[in-house]
Amino acid sequence: MTKNMKRSVLLITLILLAVLPLLGNNYAGEIFTFSPGAMNNAMGNTGLCLPSSHASGWWNPALPALDNNRSAEIMHSNFFDGLLAQNQLSMRFGQGFSLTVNHLKIDKVKLTLLENEDEDISDSNRPYAYKTISNQDLILSGSFGRALSENFAFGISPKLAYRNLAEHSGYGFGADLGAYYKINKHLDLGLNLRDFFGTQILWENSTHEVALPNLDMELSSNFEISSKNIPVHVALRAQNFYEQRENASSDGIRSEFHAGIMLRPIPALGIMGGYDTDSFTAGVALNLYDFGLNYAFKNKAENGLGHTQRVSLSYSW
Repeated sequence: MTKNMKRSVLLITLILLAVLPLLGNNYAGEIFTFSPGAMNNAMGNTGLCLPSSHASGWWNPALPALDNNRSAEIMHSNFFDGLLAQNQLSMRFGQGFSLTVNHLKIDKVKLTLLENEDEDISDSNRPYAYKTISNQDLILSGSFGRALSENFAFGISPKLAYRNLAEHSGYGFGADLGAYYKINKHLDLGLNLRDFFGTQILWENSTHEVALPNLDMELSSNFEISSKNIPVHVALRAQNFYEQRENASSDGIRSEFHAGIMLRPIPALGIMGGYDTDSFTAGVALNLYDFGLNYAFKNKAENGLGHTQRVSLSYSW
């Protein structure tokens, strides 16, 4: 693949974000942003240039083309002081293919009614909980990547979703487009155009939502601390969301920034840290033979919704 062709592919990816019909809902795609990979989350929620992650295909559909290792990772997460639980399965099959299954669950959601539905809420007409339910989301995505040269790869991740919220159910379908380019020996570029044609969410009551496309970009560097030959991975990520703003004269782009670092003082130990939008992250990765144990922690965010913890077990073969 020539240099001009590579530039053309990257340019087309950027243009797609601008020319696609972006008539959608700002928050319809929130369920697709819960990222897998304990290592990735410990590094400030980065990973578009990290083929060694067990969840590499979710982060960038091009990455499975760069690593033929096979592995599986099971991860459990708690958000908002335990109000939301997340369980994920990430698998790499080699030959440019990977699979991610994500399950989100909120327990003990109370549905309320007024004592007298014909009157406004007041001290004498208060709401009461008539039923307790669980909200659940199940998302399945497969990633297919292909390397066109030693320095360039691209991929696609079709995805399906099932939603069950407040006694209503719906289905979603969409896809992400990813690209990877090795700029030089120490510098890599990763791109992921998520929900690139507007992921569709269809509800059983005939309502319809569209998850807006968003563009992920990441630069990473791999080097060694010369005196100790300790491998170091550093990543800077920017995720750009298109927003339809109410009561404003124009729409706009909102960007979220992430940064991460991982050091391996010995092959069996990874030490990670980072910054994820509005709070700091940290974690460790332990490897023994073909098994791995990873832990990630995100400090309490400014929005006051509490800290996040992730634990994962992995196996490689």
